[in-house]
Amino acid sequence: MHFVFDWKKRKVHQSGCRDILSKEGIEELYRLYRARFMGYMQKRYQLGEEEISDIYHDSFLLMIDNIRTGKYQQQDASLFTYLLGIGKNRVLKKFQKETERPLVAGWLSELLPDTDWKNALEEASRLVNEGESVCNQILQLFYWERLSMSAIAERMGYQSASVAKSKKNSCMRRFSFELKRRLEGMGIYYKLKK
Repeated sequence: MHFVFDWKKRKVHQSGCRDILSKEGIEELYRLYRARFMGYMQKRYQLGEEEISDIYHDSFLLMIDNIRTGKYQQQDASLFTYLLGIGKNRVLKKFQKETERPLVAGWLSELLPDTDWKNALEEASRLVNEGESVCNQILQLFYWERLSMSAIAERMGYQSASVAKSKKNSCMRRFSFELKRRLEGMGIYYKLKK
């Protein structure tokens, strides 16, 4: 089934103006829903901006994966409502577990069977270590060196921790999309956990 997103009605359907699963469609949809999602979750659950940003990122990736795999079927509710439902479930699971944010290695180990985990971890490491890009530096500082956003902002020369958070989330989104693309090229497919 081929889904298309109607940008005026903000709903997915089978015919329309822009393919929701194209790179541009995904990026535009990500930006379109982010502020509304963040505002709703902050009011409802009183979580920090960084936590909500991570929940949004994970929820959005899961929604896109559900559309790609056919798990999502068009409903009367908007796609944004569907995304909020995923987000609410993730928040509830977070409250139940109350665990620390996993490192990239832990994140991959939860998503992939043991046979693919080693190859995926090696590819993730290669991706993070490629070149000296700003994104690679930020991800290494946050996930490997476990620096705070304030420390990252200071080290990278950003005005504030908020700027560093925004940049880290943008980098993580790009990293996730690129890692998934590379793993699929290697024949490794995974679904994000709900």
